Amino acid sequence: MYDILTSSVNGHHPSRADTTAADPEPQPDNPWLFTDPAARAIYARQARLDQLKHDILTFVMYEGQWSPDELQLKREIRQLLWANVLQPKGTFGYLSPHPTIYRAASDGILEIAGHKFHFEAGQDVVFEPWLARVCYPGLPGPARIGRLRSVADVCLCCDAFPRVGALCERALAILRQTLPNGVTRQIARY
Repeated sequence: MYDILTSSVNGHHPSRADTTAADPEPQPDNPWLFTDPAARAIYARQARLDQLKHDILTFVMYEGQWSPDELQLKREIRQLLWANVLQPKGTFGYLSPHPTIYRAASDGILEIAGHKFHFEAGQDVVFEPWLARVCYPGLPGPARIGRLRSVADVCLCCDAFPRVGALCERALAILRQTLPNGVTRQIARY
């Protein structure tokens, strides 16, 4: 995953992130759940907000819903923000839904679907869409942890993975089933 420095595309530093410590329980049908407000504003200025929403609903969510592991990631991030373990970095992911990237202020753990994802102070934590996890084997969960490289432009999932765009909904459902076991079982319930 790459990140985009918000100030390089927005002209100023962000005052908000896609998650705060005070956020309510995440709603599974909210397409903007993992979209950084600065990224959403960019698409709105370009009159492409409908295109971003369609991409999220088609290539990021599953039948218009976030999976349980993705919702758990949101809760974990909220808790770690409250504990000051994570802080918004001022960047967002280049790949839709363009999630806020968080920097670890200290060592910590994300626990999702029974798996523990350890991170160290100074590492970045960002939501990773299911399509990227399928297309790049070895990404074990809905979060990518590490140091990210910067790029200057946004990318929709349908553009990043053009062959997937040609698949029908049945083929997409089969592709989703190739995710790691803990995630696959949870998605299969929907």
